[in-house]
Amino acid sequence: MSEEAVVESQASPEVQKAAEAMGWIPAVRFKGDPGKFVDADLYIKRGEEVLPIVREQNKRLHTELDALKNSNAATAAALKTAQIAIDQMEERHTVATQKAVDDARRVLKAQLSAASEAGDHDGVAELTDRLVQMNVEKKEPVKPVAPVAPVSFAPPADMVEWNKENPWFGTNKRKTSLALGIAQELRDGGETLVGREFYDKVAAEVDKELGTSAPRGDKVEGSRNNAGGYNGGGKGYAAMPADARAACDADAKRFVGEGKKYKTQADWKSRYAELYFGE
Repeated sequence: MSEEAVVESQASPEVQKAAEAMGWIPAVRFKGDPGKFVDADLYIKRGEEVLPIVREQNKRLHTELDALKNSNAATAAALKTAQIAIDQMEERHTVATQKAVDDARRVLKAQLSAASEAGDHDGVAELTDRLVQMNVEKKEPVKPVAPVAPVSFAPPADMVEWNKENPWFGTNKRKTSLALGIAQELRDGGETLVGREFYDKVAAEVDKELGTSAPRGDKVEGSRNNAGGYNGGGKGYAAMPADARAACDADAKRFVGEGKKYKTQADWKSRYAELYFGE
């Protein structure tokens, strides 16, 4: 038996009480190997030597834990900021793509007007067909079309035939401009006819507008007032071109809904209009 081991404690009652407060067990209740029993005074001595080490280890662990929590919080904040930036990039890319299409359409309209003023019938026919196809086809994102100088074109056969039956197109500037405006309104209103059927419909609407077959205030006039949703102006969703509104509606599923950035369609439409008109 070692010198540290005793059958009964040799420490004073006060020392034994202090040792019990630290977890010491008196000999009468000690159930282990008697040779491993440690008296109260030695138990306290060892505790005073070991506790500072334990306290220092606990302190170090708490410091490391706090540092880890702070690091996780910083990482979460960085991820949130990155996600917001990505969402904004997606929004702006979506709107920028549609604006590129609108810019290309405006370029074609300007070229069409120039060809009409110059009496370039072939140019008018080709540019009109380009404009019709741009409005009908649903294409992938496109880049803005750079302006090009008017050149000689080979118009479609149905356009040539229709122009022979309607010689005013390209020669009567006022009537030609009216036809082009009506053609655009029909497209903005969702008309999908192409070729000869579309040309004939435009001619019929021109006659109505001029009062040769129907009074003013007819279907075309109504579409002019309502197409595009301007309703008195303003730079909201209703003020955007029809194609831009359609693109906005199509992209809503990416940005609107539970767990997404926008809770309602109205919120997304408002944001899309802000981006479209340059905020």
